[in-house]
Amino acid sequence: CLIFSCEQTKPYDELSGSTFGTYYNIKFFSKHKKLVVQKDVDSVFSLFNNSLSTYIESSTISKLNKGLNTELDNLFIDVFNKSKIIYQKSEGMFDPSIGLLIEYYGFGPRKTINKIDDNKISLIMQSVGFNKLSVRQNKLIKQNLLTKLDFNAIAKGYAVDKIAEILENKGIEDYMINIGGEIRTMGRNYYKDSFWKIGIENPDSSKLNNTLIKKIKLNNISIASSGNYRNFRVDSISEKKYVHTINPINGKSEETNIISASVLAKSCFIADAYATAFMAGNLDYAKRISEGNDKIESFIVYIDSNNNLSEYITDGFRNVIITP
Repeated sequence: CLIFSCEQTKPYDELSGSTFGTYYNIKFFSKHKKLVVQKDVDSVFSLFNNSLSTYIESSTISKLNKGLNTELDNLFIDVFNKSKIIYQKSEGMFDPSIGLLIEYYGFGPRKTINKIDDNKISLIMQSVGFNKLSVRQNKLIKQNLLTKLDFNAIAKGYAVDKIAEILENKGIEDYMINIGGEIRTMGRNYYKDSFWKIGIENPDSSKLNNTLIKKIKLNNISIASSGNYRNFRVDSISEKKYVHTINPINGKSEETNIISASVLAKSCFIADAYATAFMAGNLDYAKRISEGNDKIESFIVYIDSNNNLSEYITDGFRNVIITP
């Protein structure tokens, strides 16, 4: 994960464990002990797994990807509709219809390794395009029956939002929720007498003694990060590197000049989606989308024309950075 909490002590109420193939950690301050119990959090994870997990064959999305005539659950419809909005605002760079591409490049549930062929990619691209999908009367309508969906790029972020709803409905106003590095905060860390603080990992592996590239403070906001410097594979024959963030416009699984992208937004779902979109695009794209969207703030680490690591930071993101 690209983000982790800087807090080391545990004087507050806390829930933690594993989910979605990663970890989760929830810290909160409450006047009433045991106000939030484990089953509240587990119910969210169960709901998401049953609806959106491509790793569970009985889930709604897995049945749809098999071409089965399946009734859509409320969570699936909610995520679908929210994704459609971001698909449009991101100029199609955030696109959950790339399931077949993810499988072809070897990043799907079965991790199948294929010999990458441009002609095959062109054929798969006929199934890609979120605008080719719609929901009618609780049914998913596909223009191309081969289309496969994958919401894994934003599922963690939206699960964070759903847990935040549970905490706030119970009157909890000071918390930090972290699922695999996707984080949402509200209020303060009263033990530290400050806003919540986190560190953003340095994507430059040569900086062995500087594991954090930035420290930031968060208040009533979410952050999500994405990067390709860990999750990739190298073809054993061609030695070509394929990264897990796939460009849905051209179908390519190639590195751009962006190394990592961190996005601030009120909703962790939105932050998660745009961080993914920025990694699929390039720096010019990320700048244009960031500057044209008042709902997000961005911190981009990229390789400049001199092959050096550089940073692009929007004004709003700069305001949360903790100066040394």
